[in-house]
Amino acid sequence: NQMKTPGISFVIPVYNMERYLPRVIQCLKAQTMPGFEAIFVNDGSRDNSLAICKSAASEDPRFRIIDQPNKGVAKARNAALDAARGKYVCFLDPDDWVESDMAQVLYEAAKKENADIVMFGIYNDYCDKNGNCVKTLIDGPALCGVYRGKPFQEYFDALASSYLVITKMLRRACIEAAHLRFPERTLGEDGLFYVAFMRQNPSCLVAIQKPLYHYTVARSASLSNSWHPERLQDNFYLSDAVWSVVEDWGLQDSEMHRKKACYCTVRDLQLGIKNVCSGPLSAKERTAWLQKTVKLPRVENAIKNTAVKSVHSRNDRIKLLLLKLHQYRAVIWLSSQRHR
Repeated sequence: NQMKTPGISFVIPVYNMERYLPRVIQCLKAQTMPGFEAIFVNDGSRDNSLAICKSAASEDPRFRIIDQPNKGVAKARNAALDAARGKYVCFLDPDDWVESDMAQVLYEAAKKENADIVMFGIYNDYCDKNGNCVKTLIDGPALCGVYRGKPFQEYFDALASSYLVITKMLRRACIEAAHLRFPERTLGEDGLFYVAFMRQNPSCLVAIQKPLYHYTVARSASLSNSWHPERLQDNFYLSDAVWSVVEDWGLQDSEMHRKKACYCTVRDLQLGIKNVCSGPLSAKERTAWLQKTVKLPRVENAIKNTAVKSVHSRNDRIKLLLLKLHQYRAVIWLSSQRHR
């Protein structure tokens, strides 16, 4: 039976998530707007995840299952995008969950304004090792309201580094027109996808402060806190993508666009420092990596042109100040303390 086009396709990559799936299935069944589809991509789970998804799909025709061998989150999301039929796409991770009015609030806002992208607030749920939520902080988009014309160019400083795809609903026609898919990387693939979407210069952005998504904040074993040897050679692909958008748009001479791209480069550098300090290298090797890295012209330029106060965490502000003073051993020492 060919149901009418769903308003929203929820994309849910699943890998060994039996513990969380009942919750995410429940929050989708509770949606106040019935016109959606949820595509669960079982990415070679070795637990009971597939059976749980199949059971949900047998009870609810809006739930669809794709079963594939383990290929990672990027390929799982891409398989769902290939199969999606909705006017809009939302990315939902199976260890997270959403408010029951999420689909309705987002779809009504998008329809009313004919939006290409809707950004919204999230609850950051900090959990202990048993999965119990111990505190929640609310985070919202940097903007609020309806923006038309070239919002991504105009508000580049507010939007360019908002890499999380789970905080956005995207028009699927915009994704398909540019053949956008997630690149296969273990880290930052959603940021690259978002930057590629932004590059298309979507002409209507709606930003809603209301938090609708519950994000389970990274456990200590999460990817961004673990060792990635490949980053030693290739650490700046996200900020490089941001720089190339600025160049694409011919805005290299705009101070605001350059400043923001510099900020993104410094953010990549801070991630690289965290990475190098969480791996097996000696303090001497870590410092040598940093000294070599800061000599890259784009990195040197970014350190010089990024204000210490523009960086969010206190620890990263201290490190940026030390970088400006060329105190590389101190930066490595400080970062290594955090990783012990």
